[in-house]
Amino acid sequence: MISRIASFHNYQSVSNDLMRQQVKLQDNQDQLATGKRVLTSGDDPVASIYIQNFSQQDKQLDQYIDSITLARNRQTRAEIAIDDAEQLTDSAKRKTMEMINGSLSDDDRTAHRQDLKGLYDNFMNLVNAKDESGNFLFAGTQSSKQPFYRDGAGSVRYAGDSYHRTAQVAPAVEVQTSDPGDEVFMEIKNPFGDYQPEYELESGSLLLLSNATNSNDTDISDYAVTFNVDDNGQTQYELMQNGAVVSSGMYSPQDGIQFGTLSMRFEGEMLDGDTIALERQDSFNIFDAFKRGIDLSHESIFDASATAELHQVTEQFSAAFQHLNKVRSEVGTRLTTLDRQESMHRDFKLVLNRSLGTMEDLDYSTAVIEMNENLLALQASQQAFSKAKDLTLFNYI
Repeated sequence: MISRIASFHNYQSVSNDLMRQQVKLQDNQDQLATGKRVLTSGDDPVASIYIQNFSQQDKQLDQYIDSITLARNRQTRAEIAIDDAEQLTDSAKRKTMEMINGSLSDDDRTAHRQDLKGLYDNFMNLVNAKDESGNFLFAGTQSSKQPFYRDGAGSVRYAGDSYHRTAQVAPAVEVQTSDPGDEVFMEIKNPFGDYQPEYELESGSLLLLSNATNSNDTDISDYAVTFNVDDNGQTQYELMQNGAVVSSGMYSPQDGIQFGTLSMRFEGEMLDGDTIALERQDSFNIFDAFKRGIDLSHESIFDASATAELHQVTEQFSAAFQHLNKVRSEVGTRLTTLDRQESMHRDFKLVLNRSLGTMEDLDYSTAVIEMNENLLALQASQQAFSKAKDLTLFNYI
């Protein structure tokens, strides 16, 4: 009985050693096949924790890089659309300036009107541009809704919202990825200050409003100024506020007209009876400039008021061009930020992968030596097992 127990334990010990050597050899083979030193947390618990943290950071960086790629594609498409809009606006300004030429015939005006209509139609296509995913670029956060449309009167309405879309490109960095259409195309600073002029000029007048500002933001009154030129060439002005005369006197081209917080300056040669009405308006939209330019092209080239308003439209196109150029510059700044952030992420990924390699990658020469040692040990265990299984008392009877 004692001899049987001893034989069983000897057999079990050799069998367990054989299994351990087989497991070690299998681990060596798995390491050589994958090129990884740490395959399970049991291989190196401390290194396993670092490897897991490095892998999580690497995946997060990949997500940020994907977000940057999407944001860059959208902003690049927007930059192209805004650049095209700039060019159309500049062309519209030139067409409007050409219509001011008093030597044009009616046929010339008609040709310029058709050109301006074509520019307007192309401009409408641009403001409703989409990105590669089919989302409208200038609809704010309402990217599935067409932002601009013309109503029955031909005026352009905005159907988007005034919010910005953003993308998180780093743990504490968000980059704006869209510009709402109302900010880009409908809220352009008035080149004449705080008022838009409406002209009622005598034939041959060259009077134009240079600027009109009012430091009192609560003053929403309508103003109008009329000029009277006597036989001696002296110019008097009469200023009305909401239809009532509030100021009058000798007009000085150097000083303009001052009334309380209101300041006005004019340029060009004025005639007796010229009147300019002023309506409070801090900003304008470029669509109205297109529409107004087309409407004025129907007027006679000898209409001084229409000519003055064409000058006004020209200034609006010029202001719109500068505004769009500024918006495009802001988009370019965002693209630079995205490029810089992506470069930082990719540099950090190299550092992570290098650190991960020192923790995880296999030293093949050491691994091959260790596998050969384990193979020899396994062969010895197999020979011992072969002897142990035949070890019984019957062999010695």
